[in-house]
Amino acid sequence: MRPNADDDDDEPIRPVSFAAPDISEDDIQAVAEVLRSGWITTGTQCIELEAQLAEYLGIAHVVTMSSCTAALETAVAFLDLPPGAKVGVPTWTFVASAISAVRNGLQPVLLDIDPNTLNLDAVALERALDDGLDAVIGVHFGGVAMDKSIHLLCESYGVALVEDAAHALGASDHRGIVAGRDTVGACFSFYATKNLTSGEGGALSTDNEELANFARVYRNHGLSHDAWARHDSNYPKGYDLLAAGIKGNLSDLLAALARSQLARFADLQDERRTLVDRYRDNLAGTAVDFVPGEADPGAANHLMVVLLPSGVERAAVMASMLERGVSTSVHFQPLHTFPWFERHALLGPGGVPHADGLAPRAMSLPLHTCLDLADVDHVCEALTDAMAAMPGGAA
Repeated sequence: MRPNADDDDDEPIRPVSFAAPDISEDDIQAVAEVLRSGWITTGTQCIELEAQLAEYLGIAHVVTMSSCTAALETAVAFLDLPPGAKVGVPTWTFVASAISAVRNGLQPVLLDIDPNTLNLDAVALERALDDGLDAVIGVHFGGVAMDKSIHLLCESYGVALVEDAAHALGASDHRGIVAGRDTVGACFSFYATKNLTSGEGGALSTDNEELANFARVYRNHGLSHDAWARHDSNYPKGYDLLAAGIKGNLSDLLAALARSQLARFADLQDERRTLVDRYRDNLAGTAVDFVPGEADPGAANHLMVVLLPSGVERAAVMASMLERGVSTSVHFQPLHTFPWFERHALLGPGGVPHADGLAPRAMSLPLHTCLDLADVDHVCEALTDAMAAMPGGAA
């Protein structure tokens, strides 16, 4: 990023966007080729992307979807739970995690988080399992995989675990790379802000062939054959309705972009690790706490979240940083604080004290591969200066 001089201010402003897609000329060319091909919806690009992602993840099946939300709704639908069945969801997540249960007529139960990672807390989960859960949607927040204890608890209670891996492409845990092994499946996002982007899009990965076959039908309104299959002369021209599915398919336009990004994904991940290391070096010894507390070698490094000192007004810090050209964000507003979820969700036994305590302190700093190290230095300086200017000087 280059500083832009302000004629009305002696100090130049160095703009640092919170998020930006890293689009190369190869990415643009890949999309252009699809535009010229005459086939732009779901077709060969999606088929190739599924194969390449399956190879990368080391998993048997990948089904491309229009979003991670669509993948979550599909995975939950596959469980075929009775109406009103209870689904545990961490309160610290994006609304789609819980809405995927609601869309299937199920009852979300919002659970507390581990204060170190902001992932689902094992103690809170065990209490809820004792109280009666029919499934769990676990979230790999910020690209840090949820703890092995979550898997073991779900296994011991015989409760299905769906992985919300929207932040976690490239993350690893005790099983290896996160891919849906030994769970219902893993749901990934290729949204504009994600480590690998297709603008909009997602995927469901699983070793369960029955789920994969279900997902391919379910994403296509529940029809037995999609447009590409009907286009192929080897397929019958008719089709049947097998389920009340959703419109959840990915287009070849977006799949081509995702394939191009996947070809350089390892390099993009290395760049993210370098930026995160610089943040941690610069902010070590300051008043902020990191999420997770210690660097996780298996993290996908999707977010750079810090916890401000208790009592520091986050809105004032964010406003001060914006005056210096630095955009920040908040991940997340806990679900139980939304009036809609207050009416339509339950709280797990013991409530959500960790989430309540941390909600005013969490702030996300810019993290994307269009940044350079000087940008990170500027963000850190803007943050420490903003905290120093607060009452009591919290830097």
